[in-house]
Parts: sequence; structure tokens; C-alpha cells
Amino acid sequence: MNKKILLRVDASPEIGTGHMMRCLALANEAKQRDWECIFVLRDPDDEIVKYITSSSHEVEKLMSVNGKKIADNATAHSNWLPVSQIQDANDTVEVIDDFKPDWIIVDHYALDAKWFSVVEKTSSKILVIDDLGDRNLICDLLLDQNLGASADKYDDKLPSKCRLLLGPTFALLRREFREWRQRSLERRLSINIENVLITMGGVDLENYTLQVLKSIAKSKYSMKCAFTVITGRSYPFSKALEEFINESDLMVSILSNVENMAEIMSKSDLCIGAAGSTSWERCCLGLPTISLAIADNQLGVLAELEKKKCTLVSSIDNIRADFERLLSQDNKQKLRQLSFNSANLTDGNGIEMLLNELEQSCDEYAV
Repeated sequence: MNKKILLRVDASPEIGTGHMMRCLALANEAKQRDWECIFVLRDPDDEIVKYITSSSHEVEKLMSVNGKKIADNATAHSNWLPVSQIQDANDTVEVIDDFKPDWIIVDHYALDAKWFSVVEKTSSKILVIDDLGDRNLICDLLLDQNLGASADKYDDKLPSKCRLLLGPTFALLRREFREWRQRSLERRLSINIENVLITMGGVDLENYTLQVLKSIAKSKYSMKCAFTVITGRSYPFSKALEEFINESDLMVSILSNVENMAEIMSKSDLCIGAAGSTSWERCCLGLPTISLAIADNQLGVLAELEKKKCTLVSSIDNIRADFERLLSQDNKQKLRQLSFNSANLTDGNGIEMLLNELEQSCDEYAV
């Protein structure tokens, strides 16, 4: 009988798509090992459901009823959940009882020990994927793929039995990044910047994509580069972006809903990108990056990456100056440094190592 994984995760304009994407990467790799996976999402967009089911995974939708949210112990991200944690937990348990997973994987900042105290009564083991360390959790295994993650971050927030997997070594990257890594690193031997990638996440509600392009267009180096802009399936400003590009002299290609991100990154010389889970994709490929924080929960990641000299941290106000700084002839050593340091953080084998942990635990439990 195939082993089973249930993944409780959400995606929305407010939440973004990063949590769903890293869970999908894990599920796709698990499927290659004959695991059966089901996604449990609350009020999901039809396009998100279609995207997950296109990878041959089942989706169970938890639909909310309009009305006032029941009072609940609040988390810093409680606005991500339109119902109480108890209701969400009870709804999830119904799916668990029917599916009977070996592992429940939770990637959701709005859920804390109140939710887990209900779900832990099932017979399944629980893995939490987290980045914050800001709330009490109940789980058997916790994965925090961020640079600087430590046991101290979760001190007094986890059961004593919980095992920790910490750091970018465990970054949940799709197989394509492992496959393109060597070719990408070989490309870094050349440090001429001709192809620039701009990617601001799957939603980009503040339209950082267009703000970056407008700033870069004023640079004396802008006409020396070809730009590839990647937008997500939920990007709401496509018309304004296209109008600006048509009126400018920039060489820009717009790609949406790409399926070959690793290849695109590997063939880029520089990235201007939002922080978040895609930071580890760029690190795996050694892609020099100017990073911007587009959400408060990305600030910690950026601070650690900057400390390790793995990225150049910028802002909309400074992006033009930082872009010119890296393209100037006297900063080639800086590009080499960014590429080398970032590539040493992760080799793209995180999912494989995590699945080994899950399988080993199942085997031990069976014995």
C-alpha cells in the first residue's frame, strides 16, 4: 500500500503562492517515490486548484461561510484564515479521517498549537514547514529552511520529541534546480551582465515589477541589457506593465506561469527579485541577485543573506543605483562573491533529504 501525505496549505493574493509552490515541489517528488498526496486548501482560487490537479494530486476544498469569524487565539497572521482555528482543524480532521495519511504537512503561518491540539489526536505524524518561529506548535518534525535558523528560535515552542531540520540545506526546491545547477555555475565563470531577470513573486500586489522597470529605465546601463520579466498567474497589473514596455526603449520579454524557471535563471546573468522561498532557487544556481523585501516576513531572510554576502539588498528608492553599481567595471569581484557565497548555501537536494526522513520514520513506526 502506498504511503500517504496530506498537505494543509493556502494560497491567495494576501498569502501569495510561495507556500503552495514549495509544498507542490515536495508532493511532486514524493509522487516519484509512490507516495499519494492530497492538498487541503481553504477557499482556493480555481486556477490554483487546476494547477495542483494538473500534477495528478487530489485537492480537498474547505469552503468558508460568509459571516463573522469566531473569536480565537490570534497569531500574527490570523488574517490569513477566514474561520477560527478550531473550525479549520475540525474540517481538516474530516479529510484526515477519510484519507488516513501517514504524514500531515502543514505550511501555514495562521495555525498554532490550538489547531494542532485537535489534529494531533489523529494517528498521523505531523511535519510543520515554518520560517518564523513566532508561535507554539505541536509536531513530530519541523523544517525551517532559512539561513540562520536555529534551535533557539523554537525554544519552548515545540514538544521535546520534535526533530528539527534547519537551514538552506533543506530548501524545498524542484528537481529542475538540481539538474540545472552545474550548467548554471559554469556560466558564472563569465561575469558580463547582458541578461537580467526580474521576478517579484506570484502575486506582487504592490506592483514592484513595474516600479523596478521604471527605475531601471533611467539607468545609463539599461540599453545594454535584455530584460526578462516573470509574472505569476495572479499578477493583476499586466495591462499597465505592457503599456509601459511598449512606450519605453527597453528590451523586455514578459513570461507568465513559467514551467522552466531553473533554465531561465541559469541563462540569466543577474536577477532583481523579491525575497522569499525563491531566494533558495537563485542560491542553488549561484545567480547574483539584487533582493527586495516585499513583505515584513522576508526581512529576516534578507538580513541573513546580506550578512553572509549572498545578495545585495536594495529598495525601490535605491534599485537604480544598486543596478548601476553591479554593472560598473569595478564591481566584477562583487558579482563573483555573490555567486560563490550563495551557491554554497544549498545544492538542491533538500526535498530528497526530507523524504528520506519521512520514509525512515514510517518504516520505524511500522516496526
